[in-house]
Amino acid sequence: MQYVIVLHDNSDDTPELHCGPVPNGDADYLRLALKNLTPLSDEHYVNGPAAILRTMANHSYVLDGSQLYWCIEWEPGLLIISMAPDGELKWVALRSPVPDFGGREPLPEDGDPDDYDDGDNPQYNLIFTPLDAQYDADERESGSFVPATEDFQNRFHVALAHVKSLGETIEQRHANDLEAWIGICQKNLRDWCGEGIRLKSGI
Repeated sequence: MQYVIVLHDNSDDTPELHCGPVPNGDADYLRLALKNLTPLSDEHYVNGPAAILRTMANHSYVLDGSQLYWCIEWEPGLLIISMAPDGELKWVALRSPVPDFGGREPLPEDGDPDDYDDGDNPQYNLIFTPLDAQYDADERESGSFVPATEDFQNRFHVALAHVKSLGETIEQRHANDLEAWIGICQKNLRDWCGEGIRLKSGI
């Protein structure tokens, strides 16, 4: 599993892909989450997760072979959108393993916040490890980020191709009512995600 980040460090500001290994503990958590993926139709993607790109939500990408995972900080904790080269989409909504993470009011089912270490949160790591590396050269060095090979870049772009085409459909369909469309998508996400799945990862 490799993180994917986009840099604009060269003289002509051409975006460059870099990649870095996902630490074992966080990769294990992601693999556990992936066991809970369910199908995501194009229509549900267009009327839900697609709008996240129009927000300030923090997110990251993880490439594993030819499979791409879009990890998004979103209520109730973390959304993961799986993108395959053939265009198949799947997703899962996870509840943060830290009950009061981000100031959230924990539910009884979440457990006692005092029993959790806020610094040991794989959902947080999956988002902010690559984000920190994207903007900090020292973080890239410590995280072993390197320029992506041509093969790696091709696999990344092939996996993204289907949702990029859906983005063009959105532009055609909602160009004149983007704000209303985003509002509908956000409501749909609240309804569809609910409380999210609580994973038992041993943290």
